[in-house]
Amino acid sequence: MAERLRLFVLTGAGISAESGIPVFQGTQWRGHSHYDLANIDTWNRDPKLSWEYYSERRTRGRDAKPNPAHVALAELERSGACERFFLCTQNVDGLHEAAGSQNLVHIHGKIYESRCAQDCGRPAVTDYAVYSADNLPRCECGALMRPNVCLFGEIPFDLDRVFEELGRCNTFLAVGTSGSVQPVAGFVAELKSKPAYVTTIFVGLEEPSNAYYFDEVHLGKASELLPPLMKKLATTPA
Repeated sequence: MAERLRLFVLTGAGISAESGIPVFQGTQWRGHSHYDLANIDTWNRDPKLSWEYYSERRTRGRDAKPNPAHVALAELERSGACERFFLCTQNVDGLHEAAGSQNLVHIHGKIYESRCAQDCGRPAVTDYAVYSADNLPRCECGALMRPNVCLFGEIPFDLDRVFEELGRCNTFLAVGTSGSVQPVAGFVAELKSKPAYVTTIFVGLEEPSNAYYFDEVHLGKASELLPPLMKKLATTPA
């Protein structure tokens, strides 16, 4: 008897770029590299600069809407075709939720949330505001608030759950990822090292750095490639 689909989806910047959210890799902001700005050392040294940077990112992404790639993933999850569907996104926007996805984690956090920089125990709060250097937000405890995102130099969120879901899947789909950012770049290699066979599929504009580990590489716009691919996965035994 054929297995039902147990799908693990990993999405990166490429899927949201088609909704107008800029891809920051290899570009700069006001003369600073995005790697330096999205770094815990920068936050510790200059929280005003960090908030200016993330405030502009909030402004630029606020009006973005899900594209057909986001919608196709949400529709597959709702369809009941999968025995198990799990989505791990590197993106800090809320476009997957806006499209209707439910079983997902934001491994790099959420840009439209803020939390206490001193981890006082209060939960993160929804926050679409933008802040200037002389008007930074503060927690009820008195400490600065910070964007609820995982900065370079910090441990990504929900890793235990992510690795648990990786161990359950029989199909792995990566969309719009570079294959060069750890730890997510190593997911597909880890799956290929396991005794149980897992089908691995990549969709994106350019071949990823870890293309060797994928059984299928589909190059092109995710908004065009994902809808028919999701329909195929829904009707094909794993």
